[in-house]
Amino acid sequence: MNKLSPQMQAGQRLRELIAENFDSQEEFAYEFGADVRTISRYVNQGINKVDVIYELADWFGVEFKSFFS
Repeated sequence: MNKLSPQMQAGQRLRELIAENFDSQEEFAYEFGADVRTISRYVNQGINKVDVIYELADWFGVEFKSFFS
């Protein structure tokens, strides 16, 4: 079984949160104040910065560890 890396799990969770709360990644990027390319990279290639995951968790109002389950 091929398990996703923690970085990819975080990116997948971000994809889910965006889909639940926004019409598009572009809309989320605008609201969050990030470049669309950055958000796309996080979703497709994973998030390798812990501080970014903490910021996203806080912004969405979810627990940090929810990005890794």
